[in-house]
Amino acid sequence: MERLIKFSKTIRNNWKKSAVGVFALYYGAATIKEKYEINLLMRAACREAVKYGDSLIPMERNPTLVTVILNPVANKRKAKRDFEKYCEPLLHLAGLQVDVIQTTSEGNAKEIVETLRGTEAIIVAGGDGTFSETVTGLLRRNDGANQFPLGILPLGRTNNFGNSLFEGGKGVERVKQLIEASMAIIKGDTVWKDAMKIEPMVHEEESSSRPIYAMTSLEWGAFRDTMAKRDKYWFYGSLRDYASYIFNGYKESLNWNCSGVIKYTPPCAGCNNCIQKKPEVKRKWSFFMPSAPETATTTVVNPECAILQELCFKTSNLRIRPQKFGQSEIPSLSVVIGKNKYSYSEFVSEGWQRINGIDDNNKSIAARTVELIPNESGPDVIIDIDREEFEVKPVKITLLPHIVKVFCNNNKMVM
Repeated sequence: MERLIKFSKTIRNNWKKSAVGVFALYYGAATIKEKYEINLLMRAACREAVKYGDSLIPMERNPTLVTVILNPVANKRKAKRDFEKYCEPLLHLAGLQVDVIQTTSEGNAKEIVETLRGTEAIIVAGGDGTFSETVTGLLRRNDGANQFPLGILPLGRTNNFGNSLFEGGKGVERVKQLIEASMAIIKGDTVWKDAMKIEPMVHEEESSSRPIYAMTSLEWGAFRDTMAKRDKYWFYGSLRDYASYIFNGYKESLNWNCSGVIKYTPPCAGCNNCIQKKPEVKRKWSFFMPSAPETATTTVVNPECAILQELCFKTSNLRIRPQKFGQSEIPSLSVVIGKNKYSYSEFVSEGWQRINGIDDNNKSIAARTVELIPNESGPDVIIDIDREEFEVKPVKITLLPHIVKVFCNNNKMVM
């Protein structure tokens, strides 16, 4: 009893040191628990991957070759470490022949994929930026290369597309996401996804630029600008996204007045004006060899497909992304035009909701093609395409339905 009383007095007289000690003890225990749970997850995943590696293949068949496009500086240079720790061992245990190519600069992934030969699948180890570059390089080819599966290992800081396929999180949940993405590649289940073809609209005397392809969104306005400034508030840790809205909600430097003209055509299920047929790939794994793409012929006539509608807009937020419209199952672009004016509290409130994945902008325009003609352009006016920054200029956005084949978990698809 005397020892207990003495211990209590010591704690009371040194309460600051005691509080630090309790916090350190709690942090240490939580870290040990997290590592133990991750170890259990990896052990179970390795046992499952080995089953695929032990399966027999024909003698004349070489092990499946996959090429990994790794961005080593993604997620503050943590991407390479996480890939080697959680993803690469599973791919090797499954009997895959893994060829890792590290990007060396911005845009390097496009160059790699445009000239890639002799592989059976491409795996993107990085974030939205690396994935967007890979898709652009893949779809710029004219040899039907998009018929071959594309895997995503969400190792970047922003993984919107990866999170749509595999539920993400932090700590143990993040490792679980990487394991699930790796196992999807090993199992070979795939799904076709829509993409956006974004072409600059140039005058006759100007030289045309090559198109950019995007999978998630095109965004312009104050919300985009605010998230672009979040790194300035790194000292707030996990709260920096919230702090970014608090400290920028009143600034005039944001793009509060995004205005221009939108010309769009309505969604179409497929007619002789817009449909394209993908060539058949009979085998589950096929060598990544050039082949001439096939074009489709159809007798379906849709006179409304080419009708161009025009809309003038002025808003603080514009977002265009691929989305299925309603319950009609017709692939379309979703054009969301936000409010024209926000009060400080409204802006911060909606920004925080976006951080938590809540989007109240249910009203949208469904379209197959969109011509975006801004009233102002220049190097100071920035637009986001799959979280990559570009100068605002007139562009034509075309929906390409079911154009990219990606690995997925068919049992747990998040649409």
